Amino acid sequence: MKKIVFTTLFIFVVCALSAQNFSEATFAKRRALFAREVRTGVAFIPSVMQNGQLNKNFYYLTGVDKPGYVYVFDMQERGENGMFFAPDQVKELETLIEQTKKDKKRLILSAFSSDFNQKYFYHAPFVNADSILVYKRAVKDEEEIAVIREACRITAEGIKYMYKNMKPSMTEQDLFALMETKFKQEGGDGIAFQQVASGNLGTSPHAGVTDKAPQPDEMIVLDIGAIKGQYRADITVSFTMSGKFTKEQKNIYDIVYKSLETGVKGMVKGNFHAQVEQSAQQVIIDELHKLGLITDTESPFQRTFWIQHGFGHHIGLDTHDVWYDYLRMIPDDRRVYIPGMILTFEPGIYFPKGGLDTRPQRLARWVSEEEFMVFANQIRPIYQQYEGFAVRLEEDILIKPDGTNENLTRMSLK
Repeated sequence: MKKIVFTTLFIFVVCALSAQNFSEATFAKRRALFAREVRTGVAFIPSVMQNGQLNKNFYYLTGVDKPGYVYVFDMQERGENGMFFAPDQVKELETLIEQTKKDKKRLILSAFSSDFNQKYFYHAPFVNADSILVYKRAVKDEEEIAVIREACRITAEGIKYMYKNMKPSMTEQDLFALMETKFKQEGGDGIAFQQVASGNLGTSPHAGVTDKAPQPDEMIVLDIGAIKGQYRADITVSFTMSGKFTKEQKNIYDIVYKSLETGVKGMVKGNFHAQVEQSAQQVIIDELHKLGLITDTESPFQRTFWIQHGFGHHIGLDTHDVWYDYLRMIPDDRRVYIPGMILTFEPGIYFPKGGLDTRPQRLARWVSEEEFMVFANQIRPIYQQYEGFAVRLEEDILIKPDGTNENLTRMSLK
């Protein structure tokens, strides 16, 4: 590949294309660390994924959030610097691709299922840039922390504004609109996702927003995150329009709160996520047993019945930032909290209507239909007192170097 001097050009292109507020030195450092780890080869990083969405690894390395671009850099010749190819520079890009193949240089590719990679590198052996960047993106630098902290602030302000201005006649959509208005006023750049789910709708962990008007005493599970730049927050609160809980609602809220408190206390450097999650889940198991909703605290299927999802994930450029790749690539005994990580913690308990009528499919490997129905009939009289609502709470936690953490949201844990 022909060597050229283009550092000034690169900075000019970044400034022209980018909507980010970080310094170019930040992105140069990320690319230098990436190049140092890969050592040799040529990286082709398209800006668009197969689904047409921004390739967050492209943004992470360049700070550019425009579609149709490809960023190319040679580990040996250019280090942290590279070249942008615009959508109208296809011929120039294809010439570079052919030269790279001719020189038999190792390929480092991101978003391999994207149209770009499928067109030019479908049969080519390559190093997966995305897998390498999982480790980098899991630990945030100071500028990322500042932006996520701001996204958390905006989200919290939106929720507090909704609390202050909600009225009994409002629908779930009305409550969402209040938060959306406040997000914009506070400088938010969008909303990553939204759930405002009342009553039985809240028993679905991923419910959305409907035109249903919550009853005064119905529990509402609100899960939302504002975007700042390209970075997300993620907060969940559970409340009623009346501001009061029934005895049953308070019972479950207190259990979830205790689980959240237990988990957050354990989120410090060096601790293992799996162990912290296990301790928080055990709070729920033990407390539900006291209520008569679990007959055997050692039963795997009863535990799985009540613990419907994991209790945390990274946040950042995505709501579940590199989380699923992180789980896949890093075993439990190496999945420790590292300073600079920002993770949510979100315990929940769900009582869907009809939840005991048939064995949930997720329990098929653990228990027969007959054994499940024996359990269901044992707890049914108590379950019916709680049926039709859920409680989930979620905070965003920064792991700090001094062995403590910082709660960036503080909506539930005061």
